[in-house]
Amino acid sequence: MLSLQQLKVFIVCAELGSFSAAARKLGKAQSVVSQAIANLEVDLGLSLFDRSTRKPTLTKQGVKLLAHAQATLIQSQELESAALALAAGDESELTLVVDPALLLPKLYQVLQDFCLRYPATNIILNIANSDDIAQIVEAQDAQFGLKLIDTLMPTGVELGLVGHLPFFVVVHPKHPLAELASVSRAELAKYTQLLVRSAEKKTISMLPEISPKKFWSNDFEALKCMAEYKLGWCYLPAHIAQPPIDNASLIRLPVNFDIKTWTIPVDRVMPLDTAKSSALLWLAEASESLFDD
Repeated sequence: MLSLQQLKVFIVCAELGSFSAAARKLGKAQSVVSQAIANLEVDLGLSLFDRSTRKPTLTKQGVKLLAHAQATLIQSQELESAALALAAGDESELTLVVDPALLLPKLYQVLQDFCLRYPATNIILNIANSDDIAQIVEAQDAQFGLKLIDTLMPTGVELGLVGHLPFFVVVHPKHPLAELASVSRAELAKYTQLLVRSAEKKTISMLPEISPKKFWSNDFEALKCMAEYKLGWCYLPAHIAQPPIDNASLIRLPVNFDIKTWTIPVDRVMPLDTAKSSALLWLAEASESLFDD
C-alpha cells in the first residue's frame, strides 16, 4: 500500500536528481531512500527512475506520476491543516455580509489571507444594503458585516469603526459640468444627480442629495455606467471611480463647496455577547487594514 512518506521521498528524489542528496535533505540513510523508491515502484508496478546513468533520471512513467504525487502530498497537508483548525474550534463555515460599496480590492486580499490561515473554514460572501446588515448579523444569518455608518445606531450587535470610505464627485468629460474650473453646489443642482438606494427605497443618508432631478439605482456599478453615458453626475466610491477616471471615461469634478474628498465612516458588525473563534477575531482585526494607504 502506498504511503505519504514514499511519495515524499519520490518527490524529493525527483526534485534533487540524486538519491544521496535526497537522503541528506530528509535526514535518512541513502539505503533507506533507495529502498523506499524500490518499494514504491513495486507497489505501482512501474519503474519511476532510470538507474542506467550516473544520476537517476525520471522515466516517462515517473514524469507523469510526479505531478499526481505532488498533488496528493499537498492535499494531505491541507487535510492536516484543516483538522488542526477544526480541533482548535474554528468554524467550518463563516458568513460575511457586506455593503456593495465596500467590495474593495483589499477586501479580497484579506479573504485570500484568511483562506491560507484557516483552510478548514468555508467563506460565504453575501451582499446587502448597509441598513440591513446589523439586522442580518443580529439574526445570526451572518457572523461578520461591513456597513456604511448612517444616522441610526443599531443595537443588539457589536460595532467597531474600521475606517472611512472615500467618494469622488464624477461626470462624463463631455457633460456641461466638465467645462467648469470650479463647481458650486448651485451648478450641480442644475443637472441630474445619480444616486443609490435599495429596492426598499432606503438611501445612504450621509451622501448629499443636491439636485431636484434624480436617477436612482441600487448598484454603484450601474451608477458608474449611467455617468459614463452622460445621464448625470454622481458620488462614487473612489475604488469604483478611479478606473474610469484613469481611462478618461469619467472625470472628477473640482467642487468648491465640499471637502476635497467626501468620506463616509465604515463599521464592522459582529454578534453581541457570543463566543468568537480565532478565525472570526482574525477577520475582525484584518478588516482594520482595509483603508490603510
